[in-house]
Amino acid sequence: MNTEKISALLANDEAAHGKFVADHEAPFPIHVFSPQLRNLAEHIADVYRAPIAMVAFQILAMISSTLGKGIRLITNHPDPTYGLIFTFLGARPGHHKSSLLKCLKKPLEEFQRDVRKQNRIGVETRLIHENTQKKDWRPSKGDIDREIGKSTPTLLVEHYTQEGLATTLSYNNEFIALHSSDSSGVVDLLRGAKSNGVFQGELLLKGFCGESYDCNKKTVSDEHLGEIRMTVNLLGTNGTLQEFISDDQIKKRGLLSRFLVVQIHDPVPREDYQRRKIDREIFEYWNELTTGFLSKYWGGDKGEPDEVSMTDEAIELLVEFRNECIDQMDELDWLASLPERWAENALRIALILHVEKHQYDPQKHLLRSEGMSDAIILMRWIIAQEMACMEEVKRINPKTEQYKERLFQYLSNHGPTRVRDLKKKRGLLPKGQNNFLQHLVNSGELVAWDGSRSNAPSLRVALPEDDRIPKGVEFRSKL
Repeated sequence: MNTEKISALLANDEAAHGKFVADHEAPFPIHVFSPQLRNLAEHIADVYRAPIAMVAFQILAMISSTLGKGIRLITNHPDPTYGLIFTFLGARPGHHKSSLLKCLKKPLEEFQRDVRKQNRIGVETRLIHENTQKKDWRPSKGDIDREIGKSTPTLLVEHYTQEGLATTLSYNNEFIALHSSDSSGVVDLLRGAKSNGVFQGELLLKGFCGESYDCNKKTVSDEHLGEIRMTVNLLGTNGTLQEFISDDQIKKRGLLSRFLVVQIHDPVPREDYQRRKIDREIFEYWNELTTGFLSKYWGGDKGEPDEVSMTDEAIELLVEFRNECIDQMDELDWLASLPERWAENALRIALILHVEKHQYDPQKHLLRSEGMSDAIILMRWIIAQEMACMEEVKRINPKTEQYKERLFQYLSNHGPTRVRDLKKKRGLLPKGQNNFLQHLVNSGELVAWDGSRSNAPSLRVALPEDDRIPKGVEFRSKL
């Protein structure tokens, strides 16, 4: 592409977009997908009666999970970029989030099952060879299970603990894909709701950037993980998404900025009598695409990753976009460092789109300006969604602060109080009282304990420094 053409592209882009703005009604730019991928997204959206944005966003997350550590993008930065993204999609109940995830994840689960089966056969064969002195001996299921132990090949997980995830990573080339359609449990874990308020997202922070990790517990054979890589795909209600993006620890530790956040506002469609089913031919494309990538990038020989290079024009587009983000960073400081990673995430999306477009030999094709432009268009759509979502949380927060001020003043005046008594006080707590109080306990702004003198629990809360708290009580993290 010549200089005049690239300059025109940049000029058109600037004229069309200008400053970043919130817009949750903007249609998903489905034209950036290949014709086959677009056809798949539109078909799945029709079958499940789901918004096209929800389906397309999940397709991106699934393709990302198939790439593992097997292919990377060489840019103008000294470190390569992998096509691994963290996504969080919020939608109203009734949008078939679980069914949609199950459908798109099916080829990945079947591939994992086949790899595990072959691994099991290999272990059985080896055990037989090692025990040739035992005539007609064959290992039992228990023998094979004990030999495999924790080393079973694993691509997909739904929930985790830091120690368990470190163990799984150590046996799987230090790559894992976390997918969950019930993200409330994952969010609670990250926020420290199950660990006395201690942040539990350290592995995710390192898994996004490919950093090393040293486990401080004797749970893995090799405590040192050299280069963790992960994809994360969370689906939940809009309420769970808002809890995630408003949590102080998640924001301050930099985890929020790693995520691509989309909130679906479409109403749940009314039911009808039409019989719907997935077209086998259309879905076969998805099956071949994902299993092909897994064979090459996850289930291969795990040698040096393939590399895709960028043209100068593509890098120029990236630099312009990155500078645009930098120039607006001060006025977007209310977005909790999200803008800091917009350009990086655009690169990751560019590699995903490039690999799908040239699925058989992407490393033999340069990532050109058209591919980078498509990724930036898609990233701009995501930015508009993120800003709209953060604006919504910002509108809610002033009311939350008012309730906090009232509650803290009440506890300051009255001291430790039973939770059930607080709930009886009109106007003292907002709707969703348990979540409100639980969030304050998680953040350390309140302490809670069971003050019952009988078998029936009687939860009490107080301000942490209140000297009226009874001596020797055992604080609890869960209300």
